[in-house]
Amino acid sequence: MANLDRRKFMKYLGGGAAVLGAGVGLSLGACSKSDTVESVTGEKAASVTKDVPVKFQTFQPGEYFDWEKSIIEERLAQAAKGPQKGGGGPGGEQAGGPTVITEDAILKYNKTWDPYNPLFNDREYAKKAGFPGVPAWPCFQTPRGGGVSGIPKNIADKFYYANDGSDVRVWTHIFAGDSFTSEGEKIDFEELTVAGSDLRMFKIGSSAKMFNAKGEHVGWGYGNTRDAYKKILEGSKPTFAENMSEWVTDFPKAHYTTDEEWEYVFSLWDKEQLRGSQKLYWEDVNEGDEPTWTCSGPITHMDLIGWNGGNQNGLFMRGNRDNRGVLFRDQYGQYLNETSIHYGGRNIPGSRMVFYNNTACYHIIRMLTNYIGDAGLVTRVRWIFRQLFPEMQLERPGAEFLDLVPSMKGKGCTVHGSEGDTVIAKGYVTKKYVNDRGENTIDLTCWGETLDNRIVQVVAASAKLPSKKG
Repeated sequence: MANLDRRKFMKYLGGGAAVLGAGVGLSLGACSKSDTVESVTGEKAASVTKDVPVKFQTFQPGEYFDWEKSIIEERLAQAAKGPQKGGGGPGGEQAGGPTVITEDAILKYNKTWDPYNPLFNDREYAKKAGFPGVPAWPCFQTPRGGGVSGIPKNIADKFYYANDGSDVRVWTHIFAGDSFTSEGEKIDFEELTVAGSDLRMFKIGSSAKMFNAKGEHVGWGYGNTRDAYKKILEGSKPTFAENMSEWVTDFPKAHYTTDEEWEYVFSLWDKEQLRGSQKLYWEDVNEGDEPTWTCSGPITHMDLIGWNGGNQNGLFMRGNRDNRGVLFRDQYGQYLNETSIHYGGRNIPGSRMVFYNNTACYHIIRMLTNYIGDAGLVTRVRWIFRQLFPEMQLERPGAEFLDLVPSMKGKGCTVHGSEGDTVIAKGYVTKKYVNDRGENTIDLTCWGETLDNRIVQVVAASAKLPSKKG
């Protein structure tokens, strides 16, 4: 499910929790550009004079200026029209193409995110475990729902976007030959602008149900992004590349992995436990139990390209000639598409590649599949992270789940992961119950920590386990 950029979000349902109007960092009234910054357009470096006042337009919810009114009304109309039918496709949120799932697609996906577990990589092992073939790893297939178009990035003078995570629930194993369709459930287009703020903000979301070939309801998902913009009334206006690079100023320095930390990483690798065929029975799990940690990383730029398909962001200026005003231009004068923050971030002076929104989530899932063994099934993945742009950051992301863990109360995601970070996956069983489908279920709060104890992802998960009663 993850690896989701904003352009693909509404086409392939990811999900997310409702956004709180409060807690978004807002800059009111006039502000100024401080410090001299270097141009990242590839042209001669330009300087911005210190403390030059910049006056922004202030906004009121529901009151729109002529230059934005038609765009907003168009999206309100789309939301009023309601959801349209979608279709399932293999490969999670980046899926596409035929609805019938192939073993090759499953194996490619499984090997990308968990090449260590034979259940997901070895056909003969899977059959001995009682399966008809290799089961798809969690989040291979997610519900998809159409939704409202995103706000054009050139609507004003500054543009910001965020993904608030996804909540995906799939309560069936998936094998080659299966096929799924999705049915849109609802569409969100909600204004989150704070009265008198200089930041106009909208939540754009949708939910959908997923059905198998027999018409059985086997999944559900919800997600939302947020789009926001500012309008400059007086003062210099940034280029699109300068606007898209603003986050670098507030981003923490990259982590340097020391020899001592490498030894710690090696020790965590050695301690990992793959339960495999040894069943974890629901009766043997207690609230407060903690799965054995897994450790992924330190994560390099080569890892990020390999996981997410670097060809998505190749040079394709000719094919985007009509969008040249909203393509990122790096320090070499090259144009990159909107996900350049992930790949071309290395081309922003002082920056580096950053994680796709749920990169750490996938490594946390590996801890879960190790823990529940071959007989268990991950049925829910709700991932949350800290947004990149300061203007879009929420207070203590993931707090509602971390607060269920005694040692994690009061905490939240503290940083957006980037190359150089190590994801140490940790978890805690928060609830044990029989769900409304009669399945023996456990809920867990999971999170990913770096070597310097920063939280890069929170995942609320559920898993179905076998019972000793059969």
